[in-house]
Amino acid sequence: MSTLIKFAKEREIPEDTSSKSWKVLIVDDDESVHIITRRVIEDIRISGRKLQVFSANSGAEAKTILQAQPDIALALVDVIMETLTAGLDLINYIRHELNNNMIRLIIRTGQPHDAPEKDVIDHYDINDYKEKTELTAQKLYTLLRSSIKQYEQLLKLEDKYQTTYQKMTTHPLTGLMNREKLTECLDKEGIKSLILINIDSFSLINETQSFEAGDTLLKQLAAFLQENFADFMQVFHLEGDLFALLYDESSPIETEKQVNRIKNHISSNNFQIQNVDTTITVTIGIAMHEEGNLIQKAELALKEARLYGHNHFQIYSSNLNIIKTIQSNSIWIKRVRDALLEDRVLAHFQPIINLATQHIEKYEILVRVRYDNEIFTPADFLDAAFYSGQTFPIFKKMFIAACKKCAISDFGYSVNLALDDLKQPGLLAFVNSSIEKYRLPRGRITLELLEYQSLGHNMEIKQSLIDLHQAGLLIAIDDFGAHCSNFSQLTDLPIDVIKIDGSFIENLPHDNHSMVVTKTITGFAHELNIPVVAEYVHSQEVLEAAQQMGIDYAQGFYLGEPQADLPGAE
Repeated sequence: MSTLIKFAKEREIPEDTSSKSWKVLIVDDDESVHIITRRVIEDIRISGRKLQVFSANSGAEAKTILQAQPDIALALVDVIMETLTAGLDLINYIRHELNNNMIRLIIRTGQPHDAPEKDVIDHYDINDYKEKTELTAQKLYTLLRSSIKQYEQLLKLEDKYQTTYQKMTTHPLTGLMNREKLTECLDKEGIKSLILINIDSFSLINETQSFEAGDTLLKQLAAFLQENFADFMQVFHLEGDLFALLYDESSPIETEKQVNRIKNHISSNNFQIQNVDTTITVTIGIAMHEEGNLIQKAELALKEARLYGHNHFQIYSSNLNIIKTIQSNSIWIKRVRDALLEDRVLAHFQPIINLATQHIEKYEILVRVRYDNEIFTPADFLDAAFYSGQTFPIFKKMFIAACKKCAISDFGYSVNLALDDLKQPGLLAFVNSSIEKYRLPRGRITLELLEYQSLGHNMEIKQSLIDLHQAGLLIAIDDFGAHCSNFSQLTDLPIDVIKIDGSFIENLPHDNHSMVVTKTITGFAHELNIPVVAEYVHSQEVLEAAQQMGIDYAQGFYLGEPQADLPGAE
């Protein structure tokens, strides 16, 4: 024992560079072990830090100290104390109950025959095994230094891990927990409720005011949600303008009330964007009191809520229309793909009447799919075609059908084109080669664009329309008046025809709102010398109302149903 004391007195003591200390726990029922070990430890410094010693005479005392001091770096543990396995039981407690894998655990025993080294190492999560008789001062110092250096390295690795983990689970713009963290929270067992919050028309803020303005709004909404709901919900920013609230306890009725409160609270708040008070609305999807796949369920509810417009919320259930649509799409994706390969995508022709002459002037080409000897309309398969990226191959088949008809008749033909297909790199080359192949004059084929978003805001789409117009095609906006109608499109783009959305036409002449919208669109289009087409003409009464308002063309089942072929077909 004198060697230990002599070594401790002779060690050179470096300058203390830190007020912190490495904590060392001695667990032994022999008091002399505590005294001598303290004398060795008291003047040692490792990485500029002193060693602070805690003493326990039993496993039970050690547990109390460990609960109060979770950052102990090293424990020197005797095996036999109040019981024959007290030290080994303490090891298991530290590793498996406290889940502390950082602390370095050294078995230091005076009865190696009662706890053989191989058995202990095989069955207990320790870092070293020493007999008390072999621990000279030098060996004890070496053991302390190597163990604490290991602990120090683990701390650095843990700090790097925590820094990386923080970046991985935090949204960089708002500082809220992100989708990764939400997924982690949802992995924990139990029934939960998840609320997804999506800002209505957020893209317009980015496009019309700047991305900086959009970022400002996102940060303000994040702070608003955190301030108002973080006391009883976890707040997340998943991506873009999508936020989430997660909580465990609530009845379904309370959840619905809470969602209404959230929605109304947001819409009544003033957000500051570029020093201007701005109000917003949100669409919300809820997976209420669910277990498993909460994000997917809440996203389905959110998609369903969007179908009803802005400022709505929807609670998930297995009967959502969006789920039925997805199930239908999963069936029709393959059917459409096979139909394209097997030439079962068919063109049908619906007449468009010139109301001034009462004669058929052109036809709209409408796509059909034949499956199991039955003809299906786009109502059955168009969503699936959009979802699977098969609208462009369909367009090409319909465009070729139009070219063939133009080559053998004097009628004009209209072909529907999805806005996404205007971005197809091969679109213009395909159109030009087809026109050249069939030697078509300008103005015989019209491209009808579904007006489900504002055309003029996308410069790529705008340039594509200009190129197609210069190639000799006419451009029509279909379903004008619905969704994102923008009258400025009529002046900014090469638009040749306006087709008023059928929901207004079919309600003529008894619905005053439909009358006002139809008159407004017709009058504005005529001021720009753009002819107007009325769709969904289903009766003589509707036809006469359209004529009285000065509409130029009409089509609908009353005037002629789509037919598989026309006179003069090849």
